[in-house]
Amino acid sequence: MGILDFIGIGGGEEGKVRRLQKKAMEKFGPPENRQGAIEELGELGTAPAIEALLMRYTIRVDPGITDDEEKARVLALVVQAGAVALPAVKRFILGRDEISWPLRALADLLPEAEVVKFLVEVARKAAAEYSRVPEKKVLLLHALLNHLAAEITPAVLPFLEDMEDQVQIAAAEVIVRQEDPAGREPLLQHFLKAHETSNARVREALAGLLADSAWDVKGYTPKVEAALPPAYKLDSKGKVQHKS
Repeated sequence: MGILDFIGIGGGEEGKVRRLQKKAMEKFGPPENRQGAIEELGELGTAPAIEALLMRYTIRVDPGITDDEEKARVLALVVQAGAVALPAVKRFILGRDEISWPLRALADLLPEAEVVKFLVEVARKAAAEYSRVPEKKVLLLHALLNHLAAEITPAVLPFLEDMEDQVQIAAAEVIVRQEDPAGREPLLQHFLKAHETSNARVREALAGLLADSAWDVKGYTPKVEAALPPAYKLDSKGKVQHKS
């Protein structure tokens, strides 16, 4: 590699990818410049080019419709690259916060069982880490809503203890969706905890999820009945119901 390539102005592929990535991430100036760089990176189709393409997801440009169109085009190019793109997509999801579009790519690049395996791996990592960006955890949990597997509930239960209400609610949604009996008692206990700590948002959300689930509250009946928001009641079988 020559010195010009090393500093990113030569003709080698590494320098070319750096230049194209920079153009693809320019928030101002003609959108055609970004779009042209995106297309060139897609044509290269190499692992470094895919990594550069994915970085487009770390910025937002105006107007929003242009931003969405460009991100959708990046998605198409990443998926088109196939197996070459997979390691970069996985690294991005593990290490970055802007994972909405890469999660879509993952679903197109892997069979469902492999998607679940990886999402569970990411969930376990995320649950053990403090994050100032709860949106990543919510996006991850929403991705898990699309799947049913025995390993999902154990991986999601720790999110009930997250500091953010929206993460707790998203985790509860996944737990109810799984219909895994192992999730019933932790969910009921968390509902009661939300009542005890006067967390009305979580309490209301979990009451709705319990009403929509197949689970009863036997073993917790008096406590749950006392904690239910006004719009809910227990029926004779100990099942949470929406009041008509």
